[in-house]
Amino acid sequence: MTLVVATVSGHKGGTGKTVVASLLSYHLSTRIGEKVLVIDLGEAGSSTTLLLEEDPGPPYISDFFLGRATWSDVIVVSNLSDNLMIVPCSGEVGPVDPTSLEYLIDRTSKHFEYIILDLPAYPGSLYDPVVGLAEVIITVFNPDFLSFQAVSTWLKRRDFFRRKLILPLLNKYFLFMGDWKDLARDEFGTVFTMPFDAALQFSFARNIGEAYKNASNRVKKDLEVLTYRLQKPLLKVTG
Repeated sequence: MTLVVATVSGHKGGTGKTVVASLLSYHLSTRIGEKVLVIDLGEAGSSTTLLLEEDPGPPYISDFFLGRATWSDVIVVSNLSDNLMIVPCSGEVGPVDPTSLEYLIDRTSKHFEYIILDLPAYPGSLYDPVVGLAEVIITVFNPDFLSFQAVSTWLKRRDFFRRKLILPLLNKYFLFMGDWKDLARDEFGTVFTMPFDAALQFSFARNIGEAYKNASNRVKKDLEVLTYRLQKPLLKVTG
């Protein structure tokens, strides 16, 4: 059974949700051996850059939405792993058609264990129908009140999330930031963490494979914890 996962951050950008989505997809495909499809819906095509050595050229996800390419035309195998594939973005997604995206997910689901939707930060309800296609929603926020409030408000204003598995993830976290972890637990009931790792920010890694190799053991351990939770999506109590 395919598990569809969306990474979101409410209206706050810069939380690192694309790095989280790319790390998670790399970990699942190379360390666990699962077949993973990443659909890059970001405004800058950052997942495409991290998961592929170079821009594959058209067709992109925008071409699929505009009817210029079929669903099979837009799937590219990553050079990082035969188990990792991506629907690339040129940085100009254009209008996102949830019905077309649902069709793409339906047609590809039998080939993948995980489909990961990497969404941009968005105001209002623009991408809500897209998020609604996922069974699991990873809400990524940082230890600052703006991004924390963005996720908290995003969740409170949406009823559909009650039918989903929500995994709040405190990104760029240090161990001495225990107050932030406690605050997140009080607000969301549970929280996963991912440390701020200099190797992922400043190493000039060409792709997420190099970044993963240079990442600390703490990053890899936190990915293992998050992966373990994803492998048990029917559990009602997170943690």
